[in-house]
Amino acid sequence: MPVRRKALDWLEMAEDDFKDCERDYRDERYPSAIHHAEQCAQKAIKAVIVALGFDPGKTHRPTVVLKSLIAGGLVNLGKEHMDLLNRAITYSITLEDQGTVPRYGWETVDRIIKPSEIYDREKTALFISNAKAVLEAVRKLLGGMDC
Repeated sequence: MPVRRKALDWLEMAEDDFKDCERDYRDERYPSAIHHAEQCAQKAIKAVIVALGFDPGKTHRPTVVLKSLIAGGLVNLGKEHMDLLNRAITYSITLEDQGTVPRYGWETVDRIIKPSEIYDREKTALFISNAKAVLEAVRKLLGGMDC
């Protein structure tokens, strides 16, 4: 499969997750919206990794893979594209850091604090805006990359 097609497939799946996240938000299913926002960001970052000619592997922290590629000198982009890349990474990390919390909550010795107790409308809106920032940066990146 050509790299560009595969990168666009990842981006398309990210877009689908973003739509799901917006739908969940409208329906006040905030933990599910966070989960879909996180999935959106992960898939968008994987689109970039593939567009750069690498395999993202099976990971829930694709920013770690991408940051390793950058640190290893394997990513050679101009300043404007690197700025977009760093923006996408920064916003994506906030979502990746949610991990399993949107699905399983926080476990304490005495009880589990349910995801519905953690995420409310305001917090969810912030995370959705982060997912949107990742998507916007990645769209611009892929539009300007030769892959």
